[in-house]
Amino acid sequence: MKTIRILGLIVAGSMMACVGAEDDLGGEDFEATAEASQPVIVGDVDWVNSTTLSGTAATRAKAVGYLSIPAQSSRCTAWLVSKDVAITNNHCIARSSQAKGAKISFNYEEGVTSGQRVWYDCSTFVATWKNLDMTALRCAPVNGVYPGDANGWLTVSGSDAADGAGIYVLHQNCDYNTTSSCSPTKKYSPGAILDANFSSTDASYDADTLGGSSGSPVLSATTNEVVALHHYGFGGDSEGRGTHNSGVRAGEIKPALASIGL
Repeated sequence: MKTIRILGLIVAGSMMACVGAEDDLGGEDFEATAEASQPVIVGDVDWVNSTTLSGTAATRAKAVGYLSIPAQSSRCTAWLVSKDVAITNNHCIARSSQAKGAKISFNYEEGVTSGQRVWYDCSTFVATWKNLDMTALRCAPVNGVYPGDANGWLTVSGSDAADGAGIYVLHQNCDYNTTSSCSPTKKYSPGAILDANFSSTDASYDADTLGGSSGSPVLSATTNEVVALHHYGFGGDSEGRGTHNSGVRAGEIKPALASIGL
């Protein structure tokens, strides 16, 4: 059980929270403020490799991947919302020029070598919503197979999660502040909703993340549907430890996606 102190800070716009180029886990390429910064670990590290999962959580994890963004010399996390459309944060990719060369691997996992990873070209910019810190990208097939046909895709919930509801975040990361040479493989971070109405768009939660987890789906532990789009954390120190994380609620995401036919 995590013990934290809620600071009650109000967000003043989305903050950059991607990390440097693929496998370069040194510096963060965003400007932090006193209120919001990169995603954070809350208390002790509480995540496991996706390869240890079973059942529905394991199935959902297949639709989450490592997003390489060469035009930004950075990486984020992305997830499939259809067979060929992936969702990430606007602060990861905000315009078509930033999507150039973007690619996603859905098997960037523990025990999978670099030569075994399958990469999908996801460089087609579909739409972005700056107010929701959300961007949609279209992915091309590999050998005639779309990423969703191989990995499935996630469903956005028709309702927001309530205070205290169990959730989990699926994301690409490792504790690089402790072990600089670690590999950002796919992780499962359990937690709970702390404030379902943390801001006008967001819910807050205590599931662990770090810079590079931006764009991750936050899923209900009961329905396994997406209840939020993760994008930043609060109270972070130099080791990436903070008080809580925050994501845009499903009630904001779902109509935005419907506007582009998803």
